[in-house]
Formats: sequence, C-alpha cells, structure tokens
Amino acid sequence: MSSLYLRAYRLFPEFLKRRINPLEYAIEAFVRSAGAGGDRDVVLDAGAGEARFRGFFEDQLYVALDSTVGESDWDYSRIDVCGDLAAIPLPDQSVDVVLNIQVLEHVPDPCSVLRELFRVLKPKGRLYLTAPQGWSEHQQPHDYYRFTQFALRSLLESVGFQTITIDPMGGYFHYLGHRLTYLPKILFQKRAGLARLLLLPVELVSLFFCCLVGPVVCYHLDRLDQTGEFTLCYKCLAIKG
Repeated sequence: MSSLYLRAYRLFPEFLKRRINPLEYAIEAFVRSAGAGGDRDVVLDAGAGEARFRGFFEDQLYVALDSTVGESDWDYSRIDVCGDLAAIPLPDQSVDVVLNIQVLEHVPDPCSVLRELFRVLKPKGRLYLTAPQGWSEHQQPHDYYRFTQFALRSLLESVGFQTITIDPMGGYFHYLGHRLTYLPKILFQKRAGLARLLLLPVELVSLFFCCLVGPVVCYHLDRLDQTGEFTLCYKCLAIKG
C-alpha cells in the first residue's frame, strides 16, 4: 500500500479498519494472548522489527531481538538485542515465551531458526508463531518462503516441539478482501503526470470499491468458508515438552 493510501486508511474509524484489515487485528489478539501466562515471564520477540508489541507486555520482561535488515525505513531504535535468529545470543532455557510473528518467511533457513527458538525456551515454554500461506513478495530480497499448515507442523516437530496447535487466520473471503486492496495500487500507482490526473476519478472509484466496500463485504462473508484452505496466514502455538 502506498504512503498516500496508508495515510487515508489511518483516518478510518477503528471498527472500519477491523473489517478492512482483519488479519492485523487477529495477529494482535494472538500476540496479546501470549501475555496471559505470568507477570514475571521473559518474552523474547524474535524478529521484532520496530518492537510494535512492546506495549502488550508491560508486566513481563520483554526483549526485542532483530537483525535490523528488514525494511530500510523502519526505526530499529527500540531493539534490545541485534542478532541473527539462527544464532540467538541468549543462554539455553532462558525465556518463557517466544514471539515469531510474520518472520519465518524472511529467513533463509527456517529450521535453524526454529531450532534456536526451541533451545532458548524453558521447559513448558511457549512459542507463538504466525507465518503466511498466501502473500505478495515483500521486504525484497529478504523474502524466501510461504508455508502450509503441514510444512509448519513438520518444521516444528523436527526441532522437538510436541504439543502444537495450528489454525488459519481467516478464510477465502479474508484472502479475497486483502487482495482487492492491491488493485488500485497495481493499476494507478506507477502512473504519473497528466495520465494520473485524467484517471483520478477512476482511481477514486476503484479505491472506494476495492479498499472499502469490497473488503467489508468479504469480512462478513468469511464465515461461509469452513475450511480456511485459502488463508492468508496461520497462527501456531507450540509448547516445549
């Protein structure tokens, strides 16, 4: 989404943004649930980016770890530890909770990263992980994989996790609504000058239907999909034995 579209989106009321972009709110709810374990938990946000979840863990010891090679315009000043997720600079069994949110697709060797996350978790420690199944390329060139639920389970089991729950975060209509929002960007963002000006009425109409009406309708239709086979993203809760 271009900066202009993003600024317009931020002006929408909260209830409308939840229907246009339900995945973002589903991810936030999943991350918030990680703070329910205990007030003294050590929470490692592995691949924290701009550490946007820090405020969710005010009663825990939150540690933001990132390699700082994601988006070039991100603010990494809130990172606590700069390091490689495949060689985490923390002792064995030193954290209670690990977050790995929309990160696994950006590492060249997911198995090595999961092995490290397993290593630093205490016994009975919990890994909260989300990973995309259907998504456009992003953070190029650091974008390597997409995951089915079966791939995620296989990877998690291969490093030692035994208690694993994997669920789709929305179904086909959430997927369709998300894809619709990219249509105006594809059609108009690269145009400039007079051509962009002449097409402005068409662009505004497409924004209304593709970025507002369409996603809201899809949000309400998603309950009709009982399989989640076209999900944008999976959430995984894995517990170390």
